[in-house]
Amino acid sequence: MDQRLNPYTPGSGVRPLKLAGRDRDLEEFRVLLERLANGQPERSLIYSGLRGVGKTVLLLEFETLAREAGWVCNDVEEVGTGDFRQTFAELAYQLLLSMSRRERMQKRAGAAFAVLKAFSVGVPGGFSARIDVEAAKGTADSGDPERDLAVLLVEVGQVARSGGTGAVFFLDEMQGLDGTALAAVCMAMNRVGQRSLPVALVGAGLPPLPRLLRTARPYAERMFAYHDLEHLSDAESHSALVAPAGQRGVEYDAAAVELIVSASAGYPHFIQEYGRVLWNEVERSPITARDVQSAQALVNEALDRRFFRDRFEMASDAEQRYLAAMAELGDGRARTSAVAARAGYKDAASASVVRDSLLRKDLAYSPRRGLIDFTVPLFAGYLRRQHPLASFDEG
Repeated sequence: MDQRLNPYTPGSGVRPLKLAGRDRDLEEFRVLLERLANGQPERSLIYSGLRGVGKTVLLLEFETLAREAGWVCNDVEEVGTGDFRQTFAELAYQLLLSMSRRERMQKRAGAAFAVLKAFSVGVPGGFSARIDVEAAKGTADSGDPERDLAVLLVEVGQVARSGGTGAVFFLDEMQGLDGTALAAVCMAMNRVGQRSLPVALVGAGLPPLPRLLRTARPYAERMFAYHDLEHLSDAESHSALVAPAGQRGVEYDAAAVELIVSASAGYPHFIQEYGRVLWNEVERSPITARDVQSAQALVNEALDRRFFRDRFEMASDAEQRYLAAMAELGDGRARTSAVAARAGYKDAASASVVRDSLLRKDLAYSPRRGLIDFTVPLFAGYLRRQHPLASFDEG
């Protein structure tokens, strides 16, 4: 097949030609916008899941829908690196600048820019955008991050309502925000909800995110609609694999589809990688089970190089050994005591230090007390294949 026509896109945050299995999520987002636009209360959305499950792609699709509906929103971006006040100052600036260009909102946006300037005074390192208005003293400048962010987001909502539109904040990698930042986000969204303002927040992050929000503010349990974004079903995986090729006149044998669906475990990124490699390697349609088996080593090499290796190299030597011990215990979650024993730790304290470091680096997470699991799907297989625990003993 012509590589220039390859329809598969296994990049980070790149929308696949066929967005399979997310119709219900897209409809829920549309309902959220419509209800808020009509002055009706509706909970904002939080998505959590493993790497490669399609969280960023879904946020980008939401962004497109929001803009098509006439709402203002920020470009989807990661948060959690640096002070969150800097992040929200920049996000609010994006939204207010967009609204200020609309005639119906120009005057009200000017007042909101004054609040933003007051908010930005307390931002560590300052705020780079030039705001040509006087700061609204006494508003959003108390030094209390929760109160100040709430005032700022209310201002954004007031501007949006004055123009008959709404504003959406898209936050990716939210698990990187600390407790103070998450508490401020909860309080701010609670405040705009109490005033029935057309402001929504759609966040995404790794599996610990819902627990982190609830820990930051107990009422976060009721504020957001939480969704665990999981791998695709067999039928959805079939569609994600077959539909893009079908649009180019290429087919798969049923046995080939079955092999790929099983090997990818239904994770969208892996499905795209299988499709990309097979398209580039196979010369004719239909793609067969033998083609899949012949290309398996190339798929593994591509995933190792493009998906797994960088994450493995984020870990220190001690952390890599701990990860390898996790993999030796199987593909799913493991007891931390069993991992420590398999890794050869003589005392629990030493193992805990390494485990906690892996949690901070988002290479692993704790589903519940005493358990640990990978944030990267199929990572255990990669480790057993490329970095078995025995290799650390040899070193």
